[in-house]
Amino acid sequence: MTLMKSLLLGSAASLLVVASAQAADLPTKKGAPAAEYVKVCKIGGVAGFIIPGSDTCLKISGYVTGQVAFGNVQNQVLAARYGTNLSKVTLSQAQNDIGFSTRGQVNFDAVSNTGAGPLLAHVELQGNDGWGMDTLGGFVINQAYIQWAGITAGKKNSLYDFLAGGEAWYNLLSPDHSGTGVEMFAYTASFGGGFSATIDFEQAESVDAYAYSQILGSALANTSAATNASLLGTRSPDIIASLDVTQGWGMAHLAAVAHNVHMIDNSYGYTLNTWGWGIIGGLGINLPSLGAGDVIKFQADYTHAAVSYSGFVTDSWGEGNQGMNMNGNGNLYQFADAYFSYFGGWSLPTTWGAAAELELHVSPQFEIAPEIAYGTISWSNPGISQEGSAWSWMGGAVLSWLPATNLSFNLDLLYQYSHMNASYGYSHFGNTGEFAGGNASGFNGRFRVERDF
Repeated sequence: MTLMKSLLLGSAASLLVVASAQAADLPTKKGAPAAEYVKVCKIGGVAGFIIPGSDTCLKISGYVTGQVAFGNVQNQVLAARYGTNLSKVTLSQAQNDIGFSTRGQVNFDAVSNTGAGPLLAHVELQGNDGWGMDTLGGFVINQAYIQWAGITAGKKNSLYDFLAGGEAWYNLLSPDHSGTGVEMFAYTASFGGGFSATIDFEQAESVDAYAYSQILGSALANTSAATNASLLGTRSPDIIASLDVTQGWGMAHLAAVAHNVHMIDNSYGYTLNTWGWGIIGGLGINLPSLGAGDVIKFQADYTHAAVSYSGFVTDSWGEGNQGMNMNGNGNLYQFADAYFSYFGGWSLPTTWGAAAELELHVSPQFEIAPEIAYGTISWSNPGISQEGSAWSWMGGAVLSWLPATNLSFNLDLLYQYSHMNASYGYSHFGNTGEFAGGNASGFNGRFRVERDF
């Protein structure tokens, strides 16, 4: 028995030795590679993740909005054509008073460190679709620009603007070149303490009467060609200089623009090559005693022969309103950098405006932002201008409910009242003038749901 146990143990030991030797001759099988985790990064204020194989920090963000727009259609646009004896142009009767729209936007921020500071590339890709009052559609590059060492190059919100379009989606009576970016090449010098100065060359923002006649369509079909002018070739970008300060108490902004006006009248061939200009000042004061993030902002602006910097001609979310006209309830008014008439040459516009808005965080889930704005326009050589002087004011509020992180329900309500004086021709020559003038008013509203990411 003892002999048998010895034989069995010896055999087992032999088998183990042989098996170990054979295993040593087999190729080694490596274990599963360690998982590669996404590396979180934060460079130059951009928090994202490192693109594998690079030193670039990438952030992806955006939003989706579903919206319904509405407005009243009750007051006709008042105008008088040559020989029409105070006829009413019924433009508002053909205006949609409700509509739906959808917007989706995706943003990409790519930033890396360099010896001269962060190198940033920013892109906003936006798609729109709409029906009725909001007849938007198509895909656009809303913004795309590079920033490095104080240089900004590409398509970005204008460095002239302060309040821009205001808090509501319907643009306030305010210089606004920020809803969709403008082409620019700018340099900003920072001095510390929140102070900076900028010199900026932006795409020329010109407005010509002939183009606006086409936009407004048949309502201006009888406009005399002698009083219209159209643009000649661009000779210069708009030149903008600005000073800014941002500190614990708030912010301040002062900017000026020089704008080349290069036009020709459409009947007699007289040309105009001059410079218009504009200036804007803005002040924002933080109100921590009311609540975190609460702020009140004020703005004033003045222009001469640079009407696109007046705030009157921004197209306000697709309706094509011309500053005096809210959803067809307003004065039919053409804006331009200059008009020509054989009665006496060129007439140039002067505008001024003021606006204010208040941002109140009533609670973590509820915000309210009331706003108000006023603007006027008048003309040099009023005896030859297309229209009389005019003024308009607009006021309302944005109400926001934030029931969950990155989700908001927003209601915009705005009211506008406009007045236009009779044109010189109508006042002095009866029915042979252009516009009889008058008053008009209307409201505009938006309800939208937005999901940010």
